[in-house]
Amino acid sequence: MSVPDVLGPQERLVLKLRELYESYGYARFPMRRFEEYALYLENKSFLTSESVLSFTGASGQLMALRPDVTLSIVKRARPERGQVEKLYYHESVYRLSPTDHEFTEIGQLGVELLGEVDLYGACEVLRLAIESLRLTGAGFVLDISHMGFAGGLLADAGLDGSQREQAIRLIRQKNAHELARQLSQWQVAPFYAGRIAQLPGLCGDFTQTLRRAADIAVGADMKQAVGELSSLYAALDALDLCGHVRLDFSILNDLDYYNGLVFQGYVEGAPRVALSGGRYAKLMRKFGKAGDGLGFALYLDQLQRVLARPAGDDVDVLVLYSARDEAPGVFRALEGLRAQGLRVLAAQMPPPGLRAGRTMRYRDGALEEVSGAC
Repeated sequence: MSVPDVLGPQERLVLKLRELYESYGYARFPMRRFEEYALYLENKSFLTSESVLSFTGASGQLMALRPDVTLSIVKRARPERGQVEKLYYHESVYRLSPTDHEFTEIGQLGVELLGEVDLYGACEVLRLAIESLRLTGAGFVLDISHMGFAGGLLADAGLDGSQREQAIRLIRQKNAHELARQLSQWQVAPFYAGRIAQLPGLCGDFTQTLRRAADIAVGADMKQAVGELSSLYAALDALDLCGHVRLDFSILNDLDYYNGLVFQGYVEGAPRVALSGGRYAKLMRKFGKAGDGLGFALYLDQLQRVLARPAGDDVDVLVLYSARDEAPGVFRALEGLRAQGLRVLAAQMPPPGLRAGRTMRYRDGALEEVSGAC
């Protein structure tokens, strides 16, 4: 019996993902469980929530359970100029649940490419994102966007910081009606307001959506975004990676940290976004690091419903015994079965829902088959 045979579906997925990332030369990053609270206080807009689980350390310093992995990696990474540092992680983060508003532990796997990120590097990270979604065994799609497109348009339109934040929130929500109302209230010039109002619905087939984006592109940032996305699609198409890729300009991360490529992955059966990533040169510069950064995280908690119970039996043999039986005798009987490489579970009563290949009963120092196995 091989090791993967005894692993649960999520454990098998993690093993496959680690093998995938290592096959591309990514090394596992040694992560600390705790960080100084100041790291998150100074970068709270980078986090999905400003709520951080904090405590006072033995030295009196305010510490925090990690709500994010990327900040920790960027803080400690040392990419050499002209080189790349390729890292992956399998860690837990602690965040406020959007449903019950309690802190919860979330398992994540992800990769970070740090340093000189070129077109090859972008294609590699996207390929790993696509393969990560594919390994879930469910239908999936990867939606791609570019921060420069919406960011450049909002800047050219003259929106102030508060207006920009509200516009980004409404674009993310695809709330075109409220967005149009706000643009009118802010008295944004019709030339720009009409273009901004299209962003929530500017999504779908990659090539068709890119043509629509090119038609409304004004200013250097928007045109550069269209050009970069065009080059990226051509490279992905040559690698036969476009079958599950769409373009969606409503995907926006924080403009103070992210630039360029951003993306989100969806898996059939998962309640929310299963994978999220992007390019964060601005974050690298904030930490005084040379080069660029591009990575993604796969949210294992969102895949619990997707990773179906594997086909086959949970155990090879269920052995039933009674409270009157002597424990050493039961142990010896089970060891004989385990010596044959069988997965054996002993219990006084059959556990509800257990799938056992065979059921046996321990009686008078011996094992006997039970007909009508559970």
